[in-house]
Amino acid sequence: MDRIAVTGLYLFALGAFAAPAAANVGLVLTALAALCRPRGALAMLRCHPAWLPLLVLVAYLILHSIGFALARGLSSGDVDVLQDLAKFGLVLPVGLAVAGQLGRARRALLLAGTGLLLCMALNTHWAELAQALTDGVTRLGFGLPMIAFGLYAATALLGLLLLAPAFIEALLAAGQRRAALAAMTAAAALLGMGLLLCRSRGAWLALALVMPVCAGLMLRRRRLPRPAFAALGVLLVGGFLLGGESVARRLGDDSAAYQALADMAQVQDVGPTFDALPQDSVGLRLRLFGLGFERWRERPLTGLGPNAGDGVIAAAGDPVLHSMAHLHNTYLELLVRFGALGLAAFAAVIAGLAAGLRRQVRSGAVPVELGLFLAGALALTLIWSAFDFRLLTQDFRFYAVLLGGIALGLGLRRRGVVACVS
Repeated sequence: MDRIAVTGLYLFALGAFAAPAAANVGLVLTALAALCRPRGALAMLRCHPAWLPLLVLVAYLILHSIGFALARGLSSGDVDVLQDLAKFGLVLPVGLAVAGQLGRARRALLLAGTGLLLCMALNTHWAELAQALTDGVTRLGFGLPMIAFGLYAATALLGLLLLAPAFIEALLAAGQRRAALAAMTAAAALLGMGLLLCRSRGAWLALALVMPVCAGLMLRRRRLPRPAFAALGVLLVGGFLLGGESVARRLGDDSAAYQALADMAQVQDVGPTFDALPQDSVGLRLRLFGLGFERWRERPLTGLGPNAGDGVIAAAGDPVLHSMAHLHNTYLELLVRFGALGLAAFAAVIAGLAAGLRRQVRSGAVPVELGLFLAGALALTLIWSAFDFRLLTQDFRFYAVLLGGIALGLGLRRRGVVACVS
């Protein structure tokens, strides 16, 4: 069963971005392996700090659904949302496949990064790429939604910064180290180009806030070799010189909305009038935020139902907002759908995963750079989530299950050791 679980883990990691069908097969294998030894799996999971919050979240979603089913019935959209959320439970078999083994976690991350580069290669259209590089306006997602690709590329870049140096230093031959450094630099250049061309400001902001902190912590602990740091510096400077103009243009796309917000802030004794904002990206998002908060206040504790986000936009009576697929804010979507109690339950699960990982890092069982990468990936996702909502999509579910499962697995004891730490 262990071989099946590991095979499923690696197949899932490699296919998460490049081959969804293969990724699903991998998840099925990890789930089957976990189901074939339920007692051992439960014994391991009960020792993890995320176990109790996870049970609370599941219980809340069940009671929440029952309450709405009795009150007004569940629509097909509500059922679809609950089914999509239930698939995040695949974090458990992925975590059990890792089961405290660093080698498995590292190989899974390496395969996932390779899969993302493969996704870029398979979905690159040279005419579009040339146009995007020259006009500074065209946006590319390389087979994925552009905003989502920005998050995945930013996470991969963070992984290269934090994890690749230790791998390079572990190589014995100088030639191998030089080749690995060249490969790391090339991969970073490709991912950096992709991050630039997706033109996702949320991903840019998240990486700009998270990467300096992580790099500073690595330098402080002397875990970031100077050649790797120098290569990163060259890439950042080169990227700024080559793409600075297009970045500035993208950041200035919504200058009218920023000016309108500044004008509104200067008006005394008048609340925000989001309807008066320009119909650009920022203006539409703020109008959605205002609409979402207004509806959430109707049922602040339990929300308006699993599929309420779509209903909020449909009931707005604004044809411009009807073109928006969601509220463009994960936290607001969860508040509207499941209320403050639901958002707190989701947050508790994430906190439990972080606590289990932190415990293992402090004990020395997990290297600092690996723990820092997973913490940085979480920070990237939390910042990015303030600007988009992809919780119910397959690509984001693969991303979250992969990283969440690895974080869970590294917080578990190795298989065969099930005694809980007091």
